[in-house]
Amino acid sequence: MASSVDPLYVLYMNKGLVPREIALSGIVALICWVGIGLNSSLVYVTIKTKSLQTPCQILIALYAFFASFLLFGNSVKFVVFVFGINYITLRTCFYIQIVPLIGTSIASILQLCIGIDRLIGVIFPFWYKASGKNITFKCIIGICCIRALLSGLNIYIGCSAHWEKPVMCILADSVHQPENHYFADISALVTYCGEFLSYTLILLIIWRRKSLIPENVKKLTISLSVLMSIGLICYILNIFFYYGIMPLFTVDAFTIEYFVLPISLVLQSLAYGSNAPVLFVCNGHYRREFRKQFGHQEQVSAVQYLGN
Repeated sequence: MASSVDPLYVLYMNKGLVPREIALSGIVALICWVGIGLNSSLVYVTIKTKSLQTPCQILIALYAFFASFLLFGNSVKFVVFVFGINYITLRTCFYIQIVPLIGTSIASILQLCIGIDRLIGVIFPFWYKASGKNITFKCIIGICCIRALLSGLNIYIGCSAHWEKPVMCILADSVHQPENHYFADISALVTYCGEFLSYTLILLIIWRRKSLIPENVKKLTISLSVLMSIGLICYILNIFFYYGIMPLFTVDAFTIEYFVLPISLVLQSLAYGSNAPVLFVCNGHYRREFRKQFGHQEQVSAVQYLGN
């Protein structure tokens, strides 16, 4: 492992257990693990319920599935610190995080693609219902595959130039090297700007064509608008914090590590782990199916307990 002038590296490399880091990264990890459980419940309900297996709803389940990879990646730092390792090489971090990073890139592009799918559905409702939904679905899967390949290549290019660099192994370590950080930043900007534009147009079209758009399509689209807005708001808050608030103050490495980074990771983890709760609250169809799948099990357990 190469040496580093980072004051955190100098302080923590051979220190063993660091309670403050374990506590902060543990909070983030706990949020991530809850989010993974919630995303898994959405995937499970989609698999078990045929009425939730339209192409768009399959994309939603895929988004929840791949969002869980980001949540897993955000919890790796906790494992590194809880075992007193504190720093590992970027090479080791690359092997640990490559799958979560590719999953994250797919989840990111799915955010945009689901918005485009909904936009096509409200602009061309008859064509979409007849055959367009299947065509759009296949195109989106193809786009996700291409994005995964490009992301994997970009991550390798950035990491391979700094294999021995010591890192705490958060997701950003592999995608914010000098050789590849522009790809990650521009991709995020394009995704969220495109997502905002798509859902803004969708809501305007729904408002203008209320009588032409089926009620179930409107309800699902509005639910997705709420879901994607959470991610967009968290992204805007992070950007505002980094580029609007931080330049006003003198921020050192310790302030970033103990204040800025935890807030950023918590916001990101909440956004990517909120799929099931938002759909449960905002969409009656999903709410009924969640209750049917999980409420039934509770009722059966209660009956068995009373029988005993």
